Amino acid sequence: MDKQELDTFLFKYTDSEKRHMLTNRQVLSKRYNSIPKVLFQGREVYLFTFNKLFEGKYVCVNKESRLTYIPEHIHTVIELVYVYSGSCTQVINGKRVTITQGDICMLDTSVPHSVEYLNKDDIIISIEMQKEYLTRGFLLRLGDDGIINRFLANALSMNAAHDQYLLFKKQKENQIHSILQNILCEYYDSQFCSDKFIDAYMVLLFCEILRQYRHQQVSSAQKGSQNIIEILNYIENNYATTSLQDTAAHFGFHPNYLSSYIRKNTGHSFKELVIMQKMFQASFYLINTNLPIYEIASRVGYDNLGHFYRKFEALYQMKPLLYRKLKSNVLN
Repeated sequence: MDKQELDTFLFKYTDSEKRHMLTNRQVLSKRYNSIPKVLFQGREVYLFTFNKLFEGKYVCVNKESRLTYIPEHIHTVIELVYVYSGSCTQVINGKRVTITQGDICMLDTSVPHSVEYLNKDDIIISIEMQKEYLTRGFLLRLGDDGIINRFLANALSMNAAHDQYLLFKKQKENQIHSILQNILCEYYDSQFCSDKFIDAYMVLLFCEILRQYRHQQVSSAQKGSQNIIEILNYIENNYATTSLQDTAAHFGFHPNYLSSYIRKNTGHSFKELVIMQKMFQASFYLINTNLPIYEIASRVGYDNLGHFYRKFEALYQMKPLLYRKLKSNVLN
């Protein structure tokens, strides 16, 4: 299946959509008769488990039926909603959220939401992911090259405190649509090693999402609203010399306020973030240079080699030399 064939496939009316053409738009499909309901926050909602689709898989793909709506429900999995064409309006925890072509919305497990009526031009793709898919090493493959990536990856894994959904607005130029098309082609026209291709494309997709989300957050900060991404970016660039007092002064905050703000938004103290960034930089030197360990320690701000070893092992659970050896074997 090529991308032109994919477009034809996605816009072709399914049997379910054909049935909806002949019925009132407020009539739900009969399949809802077999979907269980649960009591959630004092009201009944549908419970989507996707058990059959997930047999032997961590990821499944679904094109939402047009010419109908999806009533309020919760998932036992993490959902990525992509607007392939048209638009989609969801009511998430009582808040009406509209996303348009190229936008992505990620929903945590057990977030009550519904989808309003989809017209014939509204092609909405849902990618369902078991939580283990994100938490058991997948996001680690995106790289630990800085505290911003670690922060964003944690948000995407749904382990950090947030509003239970993440919204990524389309940028003028990005590769997301092309990557999604590749995923869909492999999924709907499965061939040898399609699951491996999908896994690789998912890594590319999240890399692109991380890149764009980082850009959006920094852009919004430039308009005058200080946010955690801008602060993390400052720490990344100045980890070798900055202090809590210096960073607070740079942003016009009291040190105590900044300390509390950082911990609330990242789960780490300012000192912990600085140490993490030093270790990320050290890991870069270990992988990409032949510098001796003592020189790497000195470059990231440690005169005491023993102290450097303890901090590195606390983060990576191994000694620097073993880390260099293992990473070199992977790259070679």
